[in-house]
Amino acid sequence: MVSESSQERSVPSEKGIRKRFMSLLSAQGVDGVFNTIFFLYLAWLDSTVYGAIMYSLAAGIVVMKIVQFGLYYPLVSDLSNAPPDDAPTILNRVNIIKLGLFIPCMLAVLASGFYRGFSQGVTIALVVVCLGFALEALAETFFADFRVRGKQVQEARIKIVSCVVSYVYGFVVAALGFDLIVISFFKIISGIVRIGYGMAAHVREYSTSWIFRPEWSAVGQVFKAASVFALIEILGILYNKTNVFFLESYVGLSGVAYYSATFNIIDEISVLASEQFLGWVIFPLLAAFWGKDRNRSGRLVKATGVWLFAFGLPIMFVMHAESALIIGLVYPSEYKDAVWMQQYLVWTIVLSFGTNLFAYLMMVAGKVKMLLVFSIVTAIANLLFNVALVPSFGLLGGCLVIIFTKLLMTALTYLYCRVKFGFLQETDFLFPLVLGAACFGLFTVLESLISLHPAVLVTLAVYLLALRQYGTRFLGPLPRHVGPS
Repeated sequence: MVSESSQERSVPSEKGIRKRFMSLLSAQGVDGVFNTIFFLYLAWLDSTVYGAIMYSLAAGIVVMKIVQFGLYYPLVSDLSNAPPDDAPTILNRVNIIKLGLFIPCMLAVLASGFYRGFSQGVTIALVVVCLGFALEALAETFFADFRVRGKQVQEARIKIVSCVVSYVYGFVVAALGFDLIVISFFKIISGIVRIGYGMAAHVREYSTSWIFRPEWSAVGQVFKAASVFALIEILGILYNKTNVFFLESYVGLSGVAYYSATFNIIDEISVLASEQFLGWVIFPLLAAFWGKDRNRSGRLVKATGVWLFAFGLPIMFVMHAESALIIGLVYPSEYKDAVWMQQYLVWTIVLSFGTNLFAYLMMVAGKVKMLLVFSIVTAIANLLFNVALVPSFGLLGGCLVIIFTKLLMTALTYLYCRVKFGFLQETDFLFPLVLGAACFGLFTVLESLISLHPAVLVTLAVYLLALRQYGTRFLGPLPRHVGPS
């Protein structure tokens, strides 16, 4: 008989946090490079093909969100608190739900292609690309298990392989002159590679088949639990995107383009910390620690919160001070309005960091219903902000809407965690705030003396050197050094 201790899933360590995050970051970097080059090539090659692929990708992202259905969060919690022998069953019932959502999703995609009057080729490409996204959503089930076991390096390798194989295929068939349908299979190849490697690793790890007879009562319970998370995600998408629709009504598509040009840059930075670091590295650790060592969870939350804030400030500073350079390098001159909008939108970076950290803490603490209430309140406030600000202030109003929305959600989640758990206090953020304010004052003086770009470099160097020298004294150790007491 296997002893109880041997059946318990080993609690992962904070050691290697940086390595895990950098692995995921490298995979994201490879994907970003191939993605950019491939789609620029398509845009130059054939605008019709490019437009059809872009439309299909937008639809595919929606399909992926629906198939995932917020299952990641309860899945990580279940895996973290169950013995390893139960992992195959837990993963199986999640994929049963995903497969159940997959079929109606694909039928809806097919119906939408016919309803919108697309040609046969465009409709098939739409279905093929969405199918690829659905396969990637299934693969995410296995990746969640990797993250719980601290195997983000293995996940990153699989994603890099899938990225290289799929985009090389896309380049080759596009260069050889194949049509839209053949090109669209690049996404299915990515999904097949990910799910194939994920299943193979699963079988090796657990020495068992990935096919089980599902326990339908347990599947129903998981679906019910995930519904709350899915609703939170849907509301999050809603209050992050509604200002775009209001902007289109009052300033037209050109205004939407200018806003999106800078928001997409800012949002990419936020996603790196909010999804890949907090969601894929810190959240699995919190889920593992919470039921076993509450103090350890608190130290991890505090270290993560203060250091993310400390590193977020210089990112905001560079994005603000160098907004003209950044926008000018990426977009043509007609996007000049994006420059001043970026100087406002940088505030969403640290707000996104905070919101996601505190939201993940509430999730592992079982306060999901309260988090849903906060999401509903924020979504309602977002609509009121849009009605009050966009008609009167146009593009500036659109920027203020997203800032106020994120500020409200951050304030609600922080205050709740502050009162309920007490892991973080306002004074914990004092050192980076004072250091940041002093460095910004230095920048305003230097800019008039040595011009903009040298002043940015000097100010950034002073901030980072001071943070390196005194950071651990005032903020405590970095998350990767936070261990048991």
